[in-house]
Amino acid sequence: ANQWAQIWFKQLCRFHRVPVDRSWDFSAEQVIQFLRHRVTKKDPAWKRLKIVEALMHHQTFSGLKEAADLRFIRRKLRELAGRERAADDAAGQRLTYGIVTVTTDSADQNGQDESESQARSAADMVGKIDPREPVPIQDLRRKLRLAGKAFNTEIAYVGWVKRFLRSRGVTTMDQCQKVARKDVEAFLTDLVVDGNVASSTQDQAFYALQFFFESVLQRQIGNVDALRSSKPKLRPTVMSKSEVRKVLAEIDGNYLIIAKLLYGCGLRVSEALRLRVKDIDFDQHQIVVFCSKGKKSRIVPLPQNLVQPLKELLQRRRRLHEWDLDQGIASVWLPDALERKLPNARRELRWQFLVASHRFSKDPKTGRKHRHHLHRDSFTAALRKAVNRSGILKYVTSHTFRHSFATHLLQAGTDIRTLQELLGHQDVSTTMIYTHVLFDENQPVKSPLDSLEG
Repeated sequence: ANQWAQIWFKQLCRFHRVPVDRSWDFSAEQVIQFLRHRVTKKDPAWKRLKIVEALMHHQTFSGLKEAADLRFIRRKLRELAGRERAADDAAGQRLTYGIVTVTTDSADQNGQDESESQARSAADMVGKIDPREPVPIQDLRRKLRLAGKAFNTEIAYVGWVKRFLRSRGVTTMDQCQKVARKDVEAFLTDLVVDGNVASSTQDQAFYALQFFFESVLQRQIGNVDALRSSKPKLRPTVMSKSEVRKVLAEIDGNYLIIAKLLYGCGLRVSEALRLRVKDIDFDQHQIVVFCSKGKKSRIVPLPQNLVQPLKELLQRRRRLHEWDLDQGIASVWLPDALERKLPNARRELRWQFLVASHRFSKDPKTGRKHRHHLHRDSFTAALRKAVNRSGILKYVTSHTFRHSFATHLLQAGTDIRTLQELLGHQDVSTTMIYTHVLFDENQPVKSPLDSLEG
């Protein structure tokens, strides 16, 4: 027993990255985090029970004066271990998640298979979660991934919730239950008063906390009466056609193709980077944009100016993919459950990202390595240099191409509803913002200053 106590204590120290010191007074929360990690290693309840008993033996053997009480963990694991031993005779089905077991009523074998399939599907959607993070943040990540939120949304929401909990001095789930609506109001007000944030930033923080309260804490946040940001909403920056030519003249390679996709098709930079080989339809001269903002898909016309560059890019992409296949490392990230439904799709050319990165990267959810698309920051840096070389003094970002696409189409007489479909806006009022920046280059408004005599 003493030998296993030393073994598991060393494992606990290494997991929490602390020196192996027998006098270390670990907490029950740290033990729970370690047990959650062991769940990811497929350790059954009886083995986790042995771990807790070994750690309790270590506490006794080391003579810790204020040792953490682990009896409630041992009691819970004994119950789970008993249920596992009685699994063959039990009439119910069980879906194990973390260190909690949920029981259903049906004992039908087909239902059991379906339950196990759902469990595997849920595990695939959740992926890997760092057990060293606070439990509220771990639960938040699980809920976000099960809800199908984008990874960028997860980063933003987790960042706001961490910032909120840190401002209230909260680290555990028990402490979270004491957080009230007034704390949210104070936090959002501080963002405006001390942070001087825009209204959109304050809205994002509110939606993150609302999701945390409703999905993780299982509580309604209620009506939040916080001081609202008074920063005005800025109108979009639009380049003239000559300015677009100057910027495009300073970009080359794959960055030029991306810039032309932004201006020629009105794509967001994330949509252009996520294009796959199969999304380009040369015969019908169109590009299919799948699952863009708001989980919507749409079709945009393929500019004639881009046909030949895209065909040449496709040939280079094919050669790179063939090299990956020869090396046995060909793989691409697939959304939702496609990797399970189409197990060979990740090695097929049609599913590869059109503008691929020169190196493999690790999926933050699963830890698997894929050849992902080009990172958006690399395009942003190339665009910034091109704008500086062109001599344009406007503040130009990747989204400025999309603004210019919409404004120039309106100048050419495109219907507002057609433009709404091309941009993928859910509400036409969002598209109407471009009518406010509409300016006819051929028939400009003449200033009264220019009409003064003399």
